[in-house]
Amino acid sequence: MESGRNRIGGCRRTGKAGFTLLELLLALSIFTLVAGMAAGSFWSITRTWNRANDLLENLHYGEFAMDQLVAALRGAAWFSSKPEAFGFWLDDSGGTSDRAANEISWVTSGTAFLPPDSPLKDGLHRLSVTVEHARGGGQGLAVRAWPHLSEETDGKDVEPWIVVPDVRGFSCEWYDFEEDGWSQEWEETNSLPKVLKVSLTMEPREKDGDPVRLQRIVELEVAPDLPGRERKDRTTQDELDREESEAAREEENRNGNGGGGGRPEPPRHEDSGGGRRPGFSGSSGNSGSSGPSWRTGTGRPGGGNSGGPGGGRTGVRTEDGSLVITGGGRGGGRP
Repeated sequence: MESGRNRIGGCRRTGKAGFTLLELLLALSIFTLVAGMAAGSFWSITRTWNRANDLLENLHYGEFAMDQLVAALRGAAWFSSKPEAFGFWLDDSGGTSDRAANEISWVTSGTAFLPPDSPLKDGLHRLSVTVEHARGGGQGLAVRAWPHLSEETDGKDVEPWIVVPDVRGFSCEWYDFEEDGWSQEWEETNSLPKVLKVSLTMEPREKDGDPVRLQRIVELEVAPDLPGRERKDRTTQDELDREESEAAREEENRNGNGGGGGRPEPPRHEDSGGGRRPGFSGSSGNSGSSGPSWRTGTGRPGGGNSGGPGGGRTGVRTEDGSLVITGGGRGGGRP
């Protein structure tokens, strides 16, 4: 009877509990919040990863170009026998800004920047590096190469090739040891600078990103310490040698003809009889006379017209009345 009432009066309890609608809504909200946070983090990480890859790719291209440039500069060649064929050229268009389009040219013996099938890779050749517009759009690092002894071209007729795209600017400076600072005013086209600073600016990968600037300082080992000073050409050096020789001859002529054209007069010495020995002068030769007569014991005058030495004579009376003549030799004139 009681079991029948249980069946009639209500449902049978099994002992298992379920979720209410409120609990389900709360769980769904938490799951949505966590999934959104995870998706946002995943998107941020993916974006950062892509940006890092772009920067690495940008740096890879920039570093590749910079390494090639440094290798080509370190392989620079210069010979004093023909400096005009091995000189360094610098065009400072644009200064040192991010949009600079400097152009440098030098002779090198390395294979940097050259294609594998280039006929210039086995010897000396002249390279030219600058920034030019690429065929596919944008700017790139343009390189030209031609024989360094060629007098028919200055490189403008040579077809360039773009070694690195997306280059915004390129600049070069040389260190002036006299001014103790970096400079772009290079006029010594027959010589090489000792130290160079090259800068390469790459385009940013993002629309509002910052450009990537790479910079290197390169020492040219074949360049002397003071560019343009001791590397003068032979014509200029010969002119300087001739000027120095003429100046030396003029100085010798002045020293040989000074003092009125005569020979220097040696110091005069006192004679034992009170007279003086005249020197080598153009005077009348009366310097040997100090008394009215040479018989009274005074010096005898020297020669008056010859300009030679006139050694004064001295006469001394002895006790027996004889006269003894002492003193120097004869003068150039008559007594």
